[in-house]
Amino acid sequence: MNIKGLSADEMMSAFLGLEFNGTVMELNIFNMFRDNADLNGILFYYNGQITQNVILTMGDSLKQRLKEDAHVDSPQKAKKLFSSFIEMTQNALHYSPDISSVDEGKSAAIAVGTIEDSYFIVCGNLIKSEYIEHIKTKLDPLLNMTMEDIRKAYREQLKNDQHETEDAISKGAGLGLLTIARDASKPIEYSITPAECRVEGVELAHFFLKVTI
Repeated sequence: MNIKGLSADEMMSAFLGLEFNGTVMELNIFNMFRDNADLNGILFYYNGQITQNVILTMGDSLKQRLKEDAHVDSPQKAKKLFSSFIEMTQNALHYSPDISSVDEGKSAAIAVGTIEDSYFIVCGNLIKSEYIEHIKTKLDPLLNMTMEDIRKAYREQLKNDQHETEDAISKGAGLGLLTIARDASKPIEYSITPAECRVEGVELAHFFLKVTI
């Protein structure tokens, strides 16, 4: 496998598909991944089980990493980056299928990196195919909204005490996506593609979400 020259999200997809030889990963592939991570400005990467405890641990690690990074030129940028990181991992936790036959349960991959004077976060996880249209109805309007529209929608959603009962699927992820869009410096990006597998009879899809701050 050649992963040289891949973008950050393509590199994440490639790494998720790496094959293992017994219990040892092909070291040359790992070296290419590490080199490309450096080339793409990756500061933080995680791939595996996702739980509330894992999210808290990752958050602590990211905070420490940001303290050491020279790109953080303001506390406000660090706050937005951390907030978006937490919202994106929570979003992955909400939508990832809880598959009883898979030992690690819910899982996701997330990367944080720098490009020029900005940060980016890419998060990828599996979702049930039945949720695809629901997710699109939440994301597609954000792509065409002005920043003022996003701020207005965010304030209105904050006032909506019935959101969780009205939307049992996302369990608040709508507000989370508005938070991400509000803090982003560019329109959020996403992709949803069918997964070439079914688990416990459930059709799945790959969901990737990217934000630049």
